[in-house]
Amino acid sequence: MTPTEKMIETISKSDPQFKQLVEHYQQQDDFAVEISKLRKELGLTQRQLADKVQVPQSTIARWESGDGNITIKNMEKIARATHKKLVMYFE
Repeated sequence: MTPTEKMIETISKSDPQFKQLVEHYQQQDDFAVEISKLRKELGLTQRQLADKVQVPQSTIARWESGDGNITIKNMEKIARATHKKLVMYFE
């Protein structure tokens, strides 16, 4: 376990809201990684993906950096634009 993970665990024990925030931002980061990975696998630039999804290139950049709070609707747009199927599940 990394020092950061230990700190998160310690703080989460005394502050449940902190744990929820960490999980939210981890999910956003996971989405960011998947969007970037898909785009690169398809050999697209951010601009090319943005054109396909019909959003500004800066939106793709925000989504890929984890700064943009991407919605399921926008994830579906990416899937349609790249001829992929969006798959979600609960753990």
